[in-house]
Amino acid sequence: MTALLRQITPSTGAVFGLSCMIALLVVLTSLVFTNDTYALFREGGPIEGMSAAFWFVAALWLSVYLIRQRRGALWHLAVLLWAAGMRELDMDKAYTQDGILQLRLYSGDAPALQKLIGAAIVLLILTAAIRLLIRDLPGFLRRIPALRANEWLVILIIELLFISKSIDGLGRKLAPFGVEISDWTSDFAGRAEEAMELFAAILVLQVVVLGVRRAAQRLT
Repeated sequence: MTALLRQITPSTGAVFGLSCMIALLVVLTSLVFTNDTYALFREGGPIEGMSAAFWFVAALWLSVYLIRQRRGALWHLAVLLWAAGMRELDMDKAYTQDGILQLRLYSGDAPALQKLIGAAIVLLILTAAIRLLIRDLPGFLRRIPALRANEWLVILIIELLFISKSIDGLGRKLAPFGVEISDWTSDFAGRAEEAMELFAAILVLQVVVLGVRRAAQRLT
């Protein structure tokens, strides 16, 4: 743990602290202007909006670094971050008859242009994901025992996103097994999902900041 904390410098720690302060400020401001706390966690609400914003900030931060340092070989990382932010805002469903991740868009009667654009975007994301697995995953796994902050933060992010997606629509997922849950439990799962996704997005930004700083130190 000491080795991990030693890697959090004042500048990178400031980004994390500022991110948390912004998130808290948005939540408190939203509470002042609404009598419905559930509105904070609804689709398209402040929590989801902040999650997308942190994804986009992380994507922009990384993109600027890659362009300035001419590290085009890492383009797939930026693509995946931009895609995650857009997915958080449900932009994959906003401009086509069906979502670009839905098979019925390509098998149905949607306009050919929508099919072509959707297929191109999906192909780009798949290419970026495959490139990540082939190019970066082996090195990532080798670095885990070194107790570097980035790798362990990525593991925490993956766990948060996995759990959040698992409890998304919990009542609907349990219904086929004959399990019924109360409205309170269903609402709690929905709020927990949005909160975990927000924290994961904040941590993603921290990973980018740490990674950029470490790369800059190697160049000096």
